[in-house]
Amino acid sequence: MEFEKLIYPGFNKTFGELECIKLDKSNQLEVIDYFNIDWVRSAVEELVKTVDEKIKIEFIEPTTVDIESASKLVKADLSVEDAKKDFSKGKRIIGISSGKGGVGKSTISSLLSMAFAKQGKKVGILDADIWGYSIPKMLGAKFPPIPFNNRIFPSKINDLSVISMEYFVKQDEAVIWRGPMLHKAIEQFLYEVLWQDIDILLIDMPPGTGDVSISLSQFLNFYETIIVTTPQSNATTVAERAGIMSKKVNSSIIGVIENMSYLENGSEKLYPFGKGGGEELSKNLGVEFIGSLPLYDSVSKYSEDGKLLEFGADNDFKVVEEMVDAINAIAPKKKPIDLKIN
Repeated sequence: MEFEKLIYPGFNKTFGELECIKLDKSNQLEVIDYFNIDWVRSAVEELVKTVDEKIKIEFIEPTTVDIESASKLVKADLSVEDAKKDFSKGKRIIGISSGKGGVGKSTISSLLSMAFAKQGKKVGILDADIWGYSIPKMLGAKFPPIPFNNRIFPSKINDLSVISMEYFVKQDEAVIWRGPMLHKAIEQFLYEVLWQDIDILLIDMPPGTGDVSISLSQFLNFYETIIVTTPQSNATTVAERAGIMSKKVNSSIIGVIENMSYLENGSEKLYPFGKGGGEELSKNLGVEFIGSLPLYDSVSKYSEDGKLLEFGADNDFKVVEEMVDAINAIAPKKKPIDLKIN
C-alpha cells in the first residue's frame, strides 16, 4: 500500500514503520493521531492526498500500546539518564564558537548544516545561543517542535532538525536567566529532544566563555569546536580566548573559519575589515584554517527573508562545501573531559 511509504510528520518514520494506518472496508483511511495538533493533522491530510485525493481520513486516538510501540521505535522510551549514556555514540558533535557576538556564528552554523545535509548526512542544529537565537528565522523553520510522551521532536526544515529557544518564548520577551536555568535548558535540549539517529550535531554556541559553554563541557563526554572570527584584530584577539576555553575543557578544536573576509567587486577583492586575521588566529591556536566566507549580499538577503536554504543552489555555496570537505578531512582528536576551570 502506497500510504505506508509516507513519512509521519515529527516521527521521521513511515506510516508502515509505525503501523499507524488501516484502510477499512468503506475505503476510509484510519490514522492514529499521536499528537492531537491541528497543523500536524493538516500535514498528514496533505500527504495522504498526494497518493489519493478522494480518500477519506479518520483520525483515531492512540492506545497505550500504540504509544509504547511508537516510543520504542524513536527511543522516546529511554530515560534521560539512559539517553545521556549513549548520546555521543554514532554522531559527531561540533560546537560553533566565537569570542564575541556579531561575527556570523549562526550564519556559519546554518550554512555548514546545509552542506553536511547535501552530502547525505542527517544533521541536527542545537541553537544554544539562549539570548540571541536566530537560526529558525534564517532557515525558515516555522513549525514548532512536537511534544511526544514527555519528550520532544525537533522542528524539521527539509533534512535539518532544529531546536531553539525561539520556539519557547514570546517574540517580545527577553530571556533573563542565570546559571542554573541555563544549565537545565541545555540539558533538556541535548537529552529530552528526540534527535533520532543524526550523524552530526552542530551547536551554535553563545559568544564568549560563560555558563552555556561550561555546561556543555560537563554534559558531553567529548565534543569538537570550530572558532568563528572576522578578520579584524579586535575579533581575533577575543576569539582566541574562546579557543583557550575549549582547550581548558579538553574540547578538540577542529579549526578556524573567517567570516566577512572580503567583498567581491568584479574581479577585485575589497577588505573592509582587514586581512588575514583568521589565518593568524589558527596559527596562534595551532589548528587548521578551515576557510573563509566572503561578504555575499545573497546570504544576507536570504537570511533576512528566512530563505537561507535557497543559497544552497547558488554557485557561491561551493565555498561552504569546501569548508565541510576540510572538516571531514580533520579527524577528531578524542580525549575525555576533565573539567578544571582556573
